[in-house]
Amino acid sequence: MQEFGFSHLTLFKVSFDAVTIFLAFIAITTTQKTSMSFGFAAGVLAGLLTGNMGLQMLARTVGSFVASFFQTPKESHATIKQKSRRFYGAVIAAGLCTNAILAIGENPLGLSLAYRFFVFGLLESLFNIILALILNRLFLRKSLVN
Repeated sequence: MQEFGFSHLTLFKVSFDAVTIFLAFIAITTTQKTSMSFGFAAGVLAGLLTGNMGLQMLARTVGSFVASFFQTPKESHATIKQKSRRFYGAVIAAGLCTNAILAIGENPLGLSLAYRFFVFGLLESLFNIILALILNRLFLRKSLVN
């Protein structure tokens, strides 16, 4: 869950998940099949790094799939504010789904499922939304306009 975060920015052993934010951005700017392909590839890479290939592939692919429901069609007349809100929703939804699957599948610390889901899932979603706000304000706004 916290393997891709910034090690010096942690709270209760939870940190940002930049991969989930990247996958959410891909999900809202491309097609559903493309976003799921990126999620699968991210899961393969995460699995190679963590040694838990199958679980990571499933979690990242499902997270990308859920985030793709926040996609705004190219022909829509949505404002940048609406597109930004959809991006934030995609980040939260992808993070919660990914963390729920990871919480069910792995338990390295011997913690209860509810604790793992709420602490790791909700705290990481909070961290992810803070990072997404910063990234959107600094870099992604122009990409969301297109």
